[in-house]
Amino acid sequence: MYKILLFGPQGAGKGTQAERLAKRLGLPAMSMGQLLREAQKKLVGTELGALIEDITTNGGLVPDYVALDVLKVRLQEPDAVNGYIIDGYPRNIEQYKAYIAFDQPTHVMMIELADDEAIKRLAGRRTCKGCGKIYHVDFDRPKAENICDACGGELIQRADDRPEAIAKRLGIYHHETEPMAAEFAKMGVLQRIDGRGTIDEVEEEIKKVIT
Repeated sequence: MYKILLFGPQGAGKGTQAERLAKRLGLPAMSMGQLLREAQKKLVGTELGALIEDITTNGGLVPDYVALDVLKVRLQEPDAVNGYIIDGYPRNIEQYKAYIAFDQPTHVMMIELADDEAIKRLAGRRTCKGCGKIYHVDFDRPKAENICDACGGELIQRADDRPEAIAKRLGIYHHETEPMAAEFAKMGVLQRIDGRGTIDEVEEEIKKVIT
């Protein structure tokens, strides 16, 4: 059974690698943001559902115990009986302690990427105002400058893709998330993955660890 956690800085490609790994292993891949959105829909009329809706509607952060409760509910579904892949959770030491008290990972993949490379990747993203399709000024350019291939909408740089916003998020990652690496290393489950390569190259590195 595989119980896999993936974490790394913004721009490291955690979500993409989680999806590829899930397809290869036949396991569900999930992120906390996705779980919260799904839970809000599925738990309508319940105390937990009402709490999530109230917090997210008012722009607040979901408390750690709520995040764990949502994860527990999701892991009771049939597709997770043989394991799971979680992208970006836990995010800090408190969430780590709560998760470890509930379950034990078999593998923890830490995709490493230098800040300057993360900023280059994310600051180059352009998002269509119409359909939300994402492009990149270096790696995935549209056929016409600043025009979406899919719907003809205008491409913009989102506020959270600007260098100063990215640097702020990276600072939070280094301060709150990276300290978990030492804890997972003590457990003997941590694997450090070089995130500098292409998507395929990073996937090959992960394959070497999870066969």
